[in-house]
Amino acid sequence: MASGAGLQAQDGRGFLDNDADTVESRVTLESINKRKSIHSSIASNYAARWGPVEAFRELVQNWRDAIIKSFDIAEGDFHVVRQENENEILYTATKSGPDQESEANQMCLGYIRWSVQNGAGTVEISNRQTTLEPWHLDMGGTSKRNDTTQAGVHGEGLKVALLVLLRKPQNHAVRCHSGGFSWTFDFTNQRRFVACLTKMSPTAITKAYDRAKNDVTHSRLPIAINPSEDVQFFIGSSTKGRDENGHPTQRDQVTREQFKQWTKAALFLQDIDEGMTIRTKDGDLLIDSDFSGNIYLKGLLLKESSPDRSASRTGKKLKYGYNFANGITNRERESVASADDESRAILAIWNQVLLSNKHLVGKFHGLLNSEEPEYADVARAEVFIHMESRDYLKNYLLEELEGMWFFAVKEKSQNPRFDQILEGLGHRPYELRDSYWNIVRATGFRTAKEEEQKQFLAADTVTIPEDEFSQSVHRLIRAGLESCRLTRGVNVIFVNAGRLELDSFYSEPQRLFKIHQKWLTIKGAKEELGFTSKILMSSLMLNVAKRLLADAITQLSSRHFPHDQPRPRQWYRKQAITEGDQRILENAQIKQDFEYIVKRHKEFDLLKVKWNTNTGLTSESQIAFQFHRESTCAHFKDILITRDIPSHMPCCIRTTNSRPIQTCWEGTFPFGHGTCEVRVKRGEKYFAMLSNKSDRDSFVILSGKPHITEAVDRPTLVLNDGVDTYKLGAEIESLDIMTPRDWFDGTNSIGTKAVVGIPKNSASQKRPASDDDYTGREAKIRRLQ
Repeated sequence: MASGAGLQAQDGRGFLDNDADTVESRVTLESINKRKSIHSSIASNYAARWGPVEAFRELVQNWRDAIIKSFDIAEGDFHVVRQENENEILYTATKSGPDQESEANQMCLGYIRWSVQNGAGTVEISNRQTTLEPWHLDMGGTSKRNDTTQAGVHGEGLKVALLVLLRKPQNHAVRCHSGGFSWTFDFTNQRRFVACLTKMSPTAITKAYDRAKNDVTHSRLPIAINPSEDVQFFIGSSTKGRDENGHPTQRDQVTREQFKQWTKAALFLQDIDEGMTIRTKDGDLLIDSDFSGNIYLKGLLLKESSPDRSASRTGKKLKYGYNFANGITNRERESVASADDESRAILAIWNQVLLSNKHLVGKFHGLLNSEEPEYADVARAEVFIHMESRDYLKNYLLEELEGMWFFAVKEKSQNPRFDQILEGLGHRPYELRDSYWNIVRATGFRTAKEEEQKQFLAADTVTIPEDEFSQSVHRLIRAGLESCRLTRGVNVIFVNAGRLELDSFYSEPQRLFKIHQKWLTIKGAKEELGFTSKILMSSLMLNVAKRLLADAITQLSSRHFPHDQPRPRQWYRKQAITEGDQRILENAQIKQDFEYIVKRHKEFDLLKVKWNTNTGLTSESQIAFQFHRESTCAHFKDILITRDIPSHMPCCIRTTNSRPIQTCWEGTFPFGHGTCEVRVKRGEKYFAMLSNKSDRDSFVILSGKPHITEAVDRPTLVLNDGVDTYKLGAEIESLDIMTPRDWFDGTNSIGTKAVVGIPKNSASQKRPASDDDYTGREAKIRRLQ
């Protein structure tokens, strides 16, 4: 409604046909000599959406507010008593409670009555000890502004209410007695609202008062209204007037059914079941289905829901009715000022209701979790709900729905593992609307993923078994994390997480990567990876390490990856996973054909390592190889990647001497060499370390248990000290070994003699031995060892 329309006043008798308007200052009854016509500039179609209920509400509001102010009573002390018979319906305002009707006559503060007078249904609205002034009809002419006990503040309500009752389809006559004046309301022939005030003579006042006292005697009326001291409106007498188009019309009476419909405008005029009304300091919750969907302010109807229209400003359906204790209406008096104000008011009522009626938490829960319809009762609840209400909801869910796991649709859609997680947690799912979930989440509720992680983090640490598979998996995942700059220094532990389906969890604040113990066994790893057929243990370890390393890097916060580069952060995450996978693969390929052999001789041990040069690294890749004594350097086994190997190890020598060493040994050569061996002190335990010097983040490869064999040492051929030494002689004539020539013989350490060559037949030479002389002799020279 526009607030700029003003009121104009004019003296004169024929106000129905006189359209001359003059602007004056505020008009009072004292300033009127006999009569005055007060013309308004607002047209008859003003407030087109208002009907008789809205108009009657304004009159009832003024009636109730005037009583509270005139008698200076608290709002809570205002009560209405209803009485009814065939020709009369009477509402009496009293200061006492409704259970003290015997004192109603003495305590009556005003009344509203429908009755049949002169054959026509008429409504009377009567206030004691108050006066209506002409300026009360002015736009903005209200005394209620900043008065929290009064429901109306805009000022034009009285005039608009009278205008609505005058126009069709209502078409009711409206007049008033107040301040010793008779007030008559109508339209001009220019479709403008007009009020005519005529000063009543003392005789007229006396007659009116006498009729009122007589009426008290012959009806249920408790008091007689005095035109000089009180205010009394009459609606519905059969008189003539002008309709909203300025045409003459015969006014209509107010029927009983119409009046009953009008009384919906105020809760205190309704026959409401107190057992279905929960009153609080912030307002009332109306559970009675007859009032569902209605919104009231201080007992006055703001708007009534219909099947195709909600009374809520949100446009959503209201499940219950509400009577707000406080609030400011919009200009049309159809609602509170905003949708947020409406939500705050409703949730404040519910909070008070739950404080003293905990059995109603279930109803509140139903409102919040209703998807279709989505109720206006809890619109914006996640923003405006009270802390106490949240706690009541939390207790209700945990106690009444014990064993359920509460989740939001959004959570399930974003977590493909949701069903698996719940199975591991041992709970049944219970879906909450996203807005409801946000409310209870503030009380400490966790998502399924968060609960799984919480239990996982609380799980007990397990000791790594000593078997090859467990130890290798442990070493591989640690090496993978060390090789990535983002996870370097992260501690790795395995935990007994029971039925939980979570494979691993990375705690960034603790720099801790926890892994489910199921990955430490061949059976558990095969089940998790989905392998049903036989698989090499080395291949299984490869797949386990790649899976767990990818899990760890995936759990890293995106902020750790570059963001000012041409590629997106996700690309750098994938790059870290790919690099780790490649190093794991290289490690697996080298280890697969890696042999460590110890050949035990009488005086020394020969350590030998062999590998397949066609897998793992390129032939040109430079590798560092070290043999370390277990007794002094076992701690080097904890080195995981090449960068952590000290550049200089005092324990190592680089000798190529064939004599056995008694320390550690190191050497560097191409990967394509394929083998490495060294002699060491017999009986000393050694382990081997291979590292790729071409990649400082490559994994250090350790030898496993060596394959030990005992060597058979054979005799070594040595020359006798007394054997003649010969110089190179003349050129021989023939290569025929049987041709006689100079010869020599030698004897080894055990007396075996070897003869080379056939002596010539000369006196100076010894006689050549016969064939029999060579019988049983060894003529074979052994290779030196």
